[in-house]
Amino acid sequence: MTAYSAEVAVSAGSNSDEALIGGRRVQVDGLRALAMFGVLYVHYTDASPLTEDLRVSLFFVVSGYLITFILWTAKQRGGQINVLNFYARRALRLLPALWAMILVAAALNIDGARHEAIWHMFQLSNVRFAMNGDMAPWVFAQLWSLNVLEQFYILWPLVILFLPLRWIYVVTFAIIFSMHVLHEHQDEIGLTDDWDYLVLSWDPIAFGVLAFLLQQIETASEMLTSSGAKILALIAIASPYFLWDGFGDSTTYRLLSCMGLAVIVLGAFKGYGGVLGWLLGCGVARFISKISYGVYIYHMLAWAIMMHWFPSLETADFKTFLAMSAVTMSIATLSWYAMEQPINRLKAYFPTTSRL
Repeated sequence: MTAYSAEVAVSAGSNSDEALIGGRRVQVDGLRALAMFGVLYVHYTDASPLTEDLRVSLFFVVSGYLITFILWTAKQRGGQINVLNFYARRALRLLPALWAMILVAAALNIDGARHEAIWHMFQLSNVRFAMNGDMAPWVFAQLWSLNVLEQFYILWPLVILFLPLRWIYVVTFAIIFSMHVLHEHQDEIGLTDDWDYLVLSWDPIAFGVLAFLLQQIETASEMLTSSGAKILALIAIASPYFLWDGFGDSTTYRLLSCMGLAVIVLGAFKGYGGVLGWLLGCGVARFISKISYGVYIYHMLAWAIMMHWFPSLETADFKTFLAMSAVTMSIATLSWYAMEQPINRLKAYFPTTSRL
């Protein structure tokens, strides 16, 4: 899971103005805020909901769509594309808050964080957890999904920028197919649950990529953003609540939920109307989305520190959810304005495109 910038270059003839403010897909920001609250709810309240993986999968689908949208738009507009600058911009956005959190956890040596810090500073938390068979130190446990995304981001700019469209489709379907096979047959292949879950999780990201690719086909876009498609998407996402026990943990549900989330994300890019559209695009949702990366990064460290002073917060319940959400959002807000936003402005020195 992660909260990435939705800044995009919007071409003429793109989706409705209601979905755009200042070049941002605001309703997708709302989906990001919703996913962030899903993370806080699971960690602070209910560790085993029937649809536990949805909040991470939603981040992954959004991120796969956005990265493809941004890079494909740049490619279609022509000019030189600087891949190294792309990576530099990612580092400026992600590393300040990440390293600040890790340094504080290491200084306090929470759950032995000091001896493990180097793995987590260089985006290898998921690999380290899989190697150890244990998500320790738990104060870094949330970083695995950030690492999955960043490891995908190393590859994907090269695929988009240097392969023709037909081969981008091939690579996308290859990722979805291979991930499904690995998840379905992990025992026969000899994969442990840790490697299967923490490292080999590119399939929701690839569904986000596929959603963008299909949106470029008018007939497919109309079908996937129709009312019928949205209803089917919601049914697929909610299916563990009315089907048999364990369905939410199956590879079938993994596929269905990724498809459903891709449809929901496409709808947000086109722009929902009514109350839903207002909720996803309102100022509160946009602000929460702005600080959501910090919320994601800091929330386990904040919990560890607060538990030291307020032992009652050790119990995961609704009271803890409310208290820790308020604390974490306050820390993330301070981090955004005092550190992340000023550093983020340095991206202006690393343009990803320039005209020939």
